[in-house]
Amino acid sequence: MKSIMFKNPLFTLMMMTLTALTFVSCDRDDEVVDLPFNEALVGTWDITSYVLDDDEWMGLILESAVITFEQPNGNSGIFSQEVTFADDEKVTISGRYVLDETEGRVTMYYEGEPIVADIVITGDKMLWDSTMDGYPLVLKAKKRK
Repeated sequence: MKSIMFKNPLFTLMMMTLTALTFVSCDRDDEVVDLPFNEALVGTWDITSYVLDDDEWMGLILESAVITFEQPNGNSGIFSQEVTFADDEKVTISGRYVLDETEGRVTMYYEGEPIVADIVITGDKMLWDSTMDGYPLVLKAKKRK
């Protein structure tokens, strides 16, 4: 009886598949350690999506965009943003930012005007939700290593 089951090619194939799936499930997963908001924010972020009022600008109007948050002193630090437009014109702005860690909010000041962004950071990905000139602005970015 036992030898008949092992001689059956379908049974052997099913057993090999089950064994292979077992080995795959034992593979180590890379654990993502969530840093505190103020630590996770620091660094350079390459903006991969720039959606203003439901219109995607990245790849059409914007060629590339980068934002860098320097290490804060307390709850305040310096940010700089560089945007390259499709016609190769570059614009760089910088200013001070203030963190609200409990709300996941960053208020940036450029030429005296506040820019408030709700930011969610998961691993090396950022989701930014704010307004620009009264229109909703949603950014997606990936942290440089």
